[in-house]
Amino acid sequence: MMRDLITEETFLDDVVCADWEALADIGAGLLEARGAVRPTYVQSIKDTVKEFGPYMVVVDDLVFFHGRPEAGVNETSMSLVLLRDPVYLEGRRIMAAIVFAAVDNSSHLELMRELGGFLQDEEFLKLLREHGSREEIMKKITEGAKLE
Repeated sequence: MMRDLITEETFLDDVVCADWEALADIGAGLLEARGAVRPTYVQSIKDTVKEFGPYMVVVDDLVFFHGRPEAGVNETSMSLVLLRDPVYLEGRRIMAAIVFAAVDNSSHLELMRELGGFLQDEEFLKLLREHGSREEIMKKITEGAKLE
């Protein structure tokens, strides 16, 4: 499913931004531009982070921005943004962001399972952390996670 959602149009690399909020705007903006989410969804992500802290930084250097379906999700969608330089969320370094929007709990759970595989795939994480090429990253997403 990730291979269907992260495409050339929903993947940015070598991005420069000031902070985690700008990063959320950029990643969610890719989804908003496609009509997949409304502006209220971006604000729900920021509100959730402000309320619950940096739990969305799921592994070192990777944040997984998400909100509730009722906060403005029109269709299940996902984006990937790679940073040139890190930003920080309460001291946690971020080099890459995945923004995820699900229309319901079942699609949310299915994508979470798939993402969990990628989060255990050290080769994939290394590509995100060390500025791997777009081609390598897209190939990895297309092939799926490789668990050792």
